[in-house]
Amino acid sequence: MREWPFFTYNEGFVLFGQQHLSVLALMIGLAVLLPLGARRWLSTSQQVLLARAMALIIAGWALAYVLIRWCLGDFNYQTDLPLDICNLTALSLPFLMWHPRQQVHEILYFWILAGTLQAILTPHLINGYPNYIFFKYWFVHVGLVIYVIYVTTVLRIRPTFRSIGRSFLALQVYVLFILIINLLLGSNYVYIMRKPPTASALDYMGPWPWYILVTEFLGLVLFVLVYLPVWAFAKKSRK
Repeated sequence: MREWPFFTYNEGFVLFGQQHLSVLALMIGLAVLLPLGARRWLSTSQQVLLARAMALIIAGWALAYVLIRWCLGDFNYQTDLPLDICNLTALSLPFLMWHPRQQVHEILYFWILAGTLQAILTPHLINGYPNYIFFKYWFVHVGLVIYVIYVTTVLRIRPTFRSIGRSFLALQVYVLFILIINLLLGSNYVYIMRKPPTASALDYMGPWPWYILVTEFLGLVLFVLVYLPVWAFAKKSRK
């Protein structure tokens, strides 16, 4: 099984290399063309079905990663549980958004566009194509971005300015949940307990726990920034 390229760790991913740029191009293309095609050729019920299919595919890869790690004997409960915000969102997406709701989507909008986009531009990824980690990483992260753009533009579920506060409050609940999990498991999910062992942007944000507060502030700024396109569209529509 490990001899198959899909299961072989290859350390072949290069930041902004050919594979990375190809994925970015594919994401931009799908984020534009999929909503345009859905609005032009699909009925409302078909648009919802497509959103559900996307949610199932994204969640399927998040779950498949855990199962593959388990079958390979490489699973580590301190690092491989789907508890970081992208994987947890991906895994719960079909349950949260089977019937698309404003209250849920407005949180996902800010979490995904402010957080997942960073994971796409500066991925914490070593293994390249065709390793399973490569596929899981991009199906989850790119899939989430395309999904939230699709739901926002096609199903017309758009956040409001007040959604920023509600999404930020929900983020605090998530951080508290992860803190409890880390204390129970001795893990360091979302790097709440300590900085990552390798160099990262957190190195410029001060020691623990100050880097957490700085990250929170930057997250709030990003929430405001990703709201601007929605605000601009709403302002234009009122004219």
